Amino acid sequence: MKIGVFGGAFDPIHQGHLRLACEFANRLSFDRVILIPSSIPPHKLRSVMASAQDRIEMCRLATKDNPLFEISDIEIKRGGVSYTADTLNQLAEKYQNPELFLIMGADMFLTLGTWHRFDDIIKNAVFCAARRNDCDTQKLKDYAEVLQKRGARCIIEEIPEFPVSSTDIRRKIQMGESLEGLVSPLVDEYIKTRGLYKSTQNNGNSDRQFIEIIRGRLSPRRFNHSLAVAEQAAHLATIYDADPKKAYTAGILHDIMKDAGAQAQLQMLSDFDIILYNVEMGIPSCWHAIAGAAFIEHILRIDDNDIINAVRYHTTARAGMSPLEATIFIADFTSADRDYPDVDEMRRLAEQGMEPAIEYALSYTIRELAAKSALIHPDSVHAYNQQISARRKGGRYSGSKTKR
Repeated sequence: MKIGVFGGAFDPIHQGHLRLACEFANRLSFDRVILIPSSIPPHKLRSVMASAQDRIEMCRLATKDNPLFEISDIEIKRGGVSYTADTLNQLAEKYQNPELFLIMGADMFLTLGTWHRFDDIIKNAVFCAARRNDCDTQKLKDYAEVLQKRGARCIIEEIPEFPVSSTDIRRKIQMGESLEGLVSPLVDEYIKTRGLYKSTQNNGNSDRQFIEIIRGRLSPRRFNHSLAVAEQAAHLATIYDADPKKAYTAGILHDIMKDAGAQAQLQMLSDFDIILYNVEMGIPSCWHAIAGAAFIEHILRIDDNDIINAVRYHTTARAGMSPLEATIFIADFTSADRDYPDVDEMRRLAEQGMEPAIEYALSYTIRELAAKSALIHPDSVHAYNQQISARRKGGRYSGSKTKR
């Protein structure tokens, strides 16, 4: 049995979704197409989102008269973040090893190399993609060649684009504009009856969604550590004149790539054209921070450079750190779950101020690495030298705003 698998937020489902699925079904002779609304989409984070039940019902209404489609709630029932690798495994078991074809638009296809458990995904499905927006077909074919070298099977089709997105539809609803021709009449009526997408108020769900994302990507120990760092960062931010809200968010996300493994970390950097220095190639312990910064910028679409840099430098530190960067660096050393020999002294200094805590942390790190004859990242050396120079001159750490 040949099955097309089309997952996403479907918030709401629109004619572009349906046309893409039908085109692939016709060209590749699918027996059915399974639409799978995600529980918490890892690449699309917003503060306002229709409930899982609403999105499932809209999918049912949109395909009510088309026997090609089947609606699945397996990701909704599973809960948490929706990862494609888990979904494909469930489908393979349910349908007794069918031929699975994963349908997606250009934007998602071009991030495939960064997806969680990519190697598992390519064992279970063929990737099907078509151009979208400014992305031409040749760009998709070029990326398909990259993925095929990693063992993926890809089908790129030239399918006329239907110029609409779920974002456009939500904006039209907020502006009171018509959805005629963009969504099924039954979906249009359902949206109106339920009053969906009317509110644009931020209800503060972002951090809760970030927590669910790291829950699915990290071991229980690392997950608990991230929450502890977030709590400590929010506390220290009030001492160091950093933004406690940003500190909490950066704390949640600082280790997001920690448990991904070296291959996935390097692949993330490659996908976004980030080149490691020679010395960095010899320090695998710093890769997760660099890859994590790329992940939150390019995948989670965080556009706050201070948060991105706080994740990027939380392991090595650097000269001229911002208060937020320093906060995350110190919080990672002093979170409640830490139990190394000098942690009590480190926590005492952290409460005194940013500068003594940074100096002690860098001294501790450099001593530990030197004792192991390990490479020391130049950023750590530069940060240490700047701190010592400032203290000798009776000055303050560059970039710090420690309360006195």
